[in-house]
Amino acid sequence: MTLATFLAHSLPLVLIAAVSPVLFLNASRVVEAAGISAGLFFGGGAVLCLVALGIPTMGLMGAATSQRIAADLASRTVDLALALVLVAYGAWQVVRSRRHRTAAGASRETKDDALPTAGRALFATGLLGMLTNFTTLPLYLSVAQRIGTVVAPWWTRALLLLLVVVVVATPVWLPVGLRAVAPEHSRLRPETRRRIQTATQRISIGACFLGGAVIIWHVLKG
Repeated sequence: MTLATFLAHSLPLVLIAAVSPVLFLNASRVVEAAGISAGLFFGGGAVLCLVALGIPTMGLMGAATSQRIAADLASRTVDLALALVLVAYGAWQVVRSRRHRTAAGASRETKDDALPTAGRALFATGLLGMLTNFTTLPLYLSVAQRIGTVVAPWWTRALLLLLVVVVVATPVWLPVGLRAVAPEHSRLRPETRRRIQTATQRISIGACFLGGAVIIWHVLKG
């Protein structure tokens, strides 16, 4: 796969993967309650999860598929599996939302209120939050495995993975950046937080179906 083909394929997926209201809300609460250093611990855990999953995914694909045709076929197979996971998770959320609309909203509020304040605990919470982000991870892994098939030097692929991690991790570093640059405007208003919490599940469902559709379209397109 050429670099241009990779960018055309992966840019929409990376942008969709970066949409994570729950991580953004939790990161915002951490920064508001304990400051920038706490936000860095939380964000560090989330970034470590992405790096720890992305490097093996990229490396295994690149090592196992040295021929371009074999690489393309293997990549499409992985993409199709990840797309099915996304669509299935989106469908599960639709069913769950119809049965437990009130309970789902209450559980999200409880998770926010239970966020820790110690550095190690925040790091672990950020890592677990990203690890259980079943909307973002399939999209991210689809992009990461495609990086392994790009015909380019290793440092170019490493830089691509770094850029992808930075974009996908936007929900956790954005609150920290806002606090550092404009602390007076970094705090979310209660009504804004409530609106995001209310729309969280709809955004997640939309990201699942849209991301799955984009991946399947690329697989069928070849």
